[in-house]
Amino acid sequence: MKYYVCEGITTENEKYNAGSKAREDIEKILDKEKIKRLYIQTKIGIQEKKILKVIQLLQYMKNRQIWNKSLKSLKKGDAVIIQYPLRNITIGFSDIIKKYRKKGIRFIAIIHDLDSLRCGAQNMSSLQARRIIYEDRAILKEFNNIVSHNKSMTKELLELGNSRENIVELEIFDYLIEKNIEDVNRNKKMPVIIAGNLSSIKAKYLKELKDIKEVHFNLYGRGYDLKETTNVEYKGAFLPEELANNLEGGFGLIWDGDTKETCKGFYGNYLRYNNPHKTSLYLVSGLPVIAWEESAIAEFILKNNVGFCIDKLDDIPEMIKKLSDEEYQKMVMNAKKISIKLMNGEFTRKALKDLQI
Repeated sequence: MKYYVCEGITTENEKYNAGSKAREDIEKILDKEKIKRLYIQTKIGIQEKKILKVIQLLQYMKNRQIWNKSLKSLKKGDAVIIQYPLRNITIGFSDIIKKYRKKGIRFIAIIHDLDSLRCGAQNMSSLQARRIIYEDRAILKEFNNIVSHNKSMTKELLELGNSRENIVELEIFDYLIEKNIEDVNRNKKMPVIIAGNLSSIKAKYLKELKDIKEVHFNLYGRGYDLKETTNVEYKGAFLPEELANNLEGGFGLIWDGDTKETCKGFYGNYLRYNNPHKTSLYLVSGLPVIAWEESAIAEFILKNNVGFCIDKLDDIPEMIKKLSDEEYQKMVMNAKKISIKLMNGEFTRKALKDLQI
């Protein structure tokens, strides 16, 4: 039998977070592929006060018991798909996988994030950094197969001790939409859209958009705490399913980090390895994409001619100016072709096919 794990519960706040959208879409695709759900009701145990850390530790240990109880009924030849990282931390999870692999159970990880790359030593104590790197190394190498984002992430997985023959690459996350995508007439002179987490902690570069006066920016998401300027307008937060039909602009921007000069800092650097879910949002909406030229997703954008890449945000006005109307409309047409694939879950399905699931 083939199973996929449904772990924990999505909270109301998470519904506005693209991270939960990506996980829920994969669950829907697996449902359509007739893969059975395996409910594992673990609980989160994060406590801020030191005195409550013991309770947190006990919850992590309890989660281990829940996993063991849930997997006990599996039989030799069964396959289990797990979305990684776990929603709720479990102590000794690598030992759990190792135990059931010995019984002939196959484990497949679909990676959403590699915390050892995403968080970075700059964002935590050295002890925390070592623990996260250890967990990625210890847990992922126990899986039979891994669905990586792209070539860049695969290279890092090899550094963590995984075998190349066990890895397939997703290319881009699918983006399921139940409503029809409205056919919007777009042109290159329309605003550049920025969607996602807009907090000044994660997207420090936003404060510098006012200096790119030739371009108007429309911002969508939570956490925006700056004053609007003549060229920056905040459009509000929408649920992922609603957002795709509410993006007003000509391009979607993939950028992160501290400055408009380059994508640096631990958030900016992570673009070198991951497939930002907002790329899928833009393309499913029929929007061409502007991305940092050193980002991992840049290869997909250029290969499919669905946008262009830049070294710094100040390059945007000149790049748009050089782009002819015909070239822009070709990018829009290509984005719409990709949109159909994203809405049908074709990239996830191809990865499953490559893994013979």
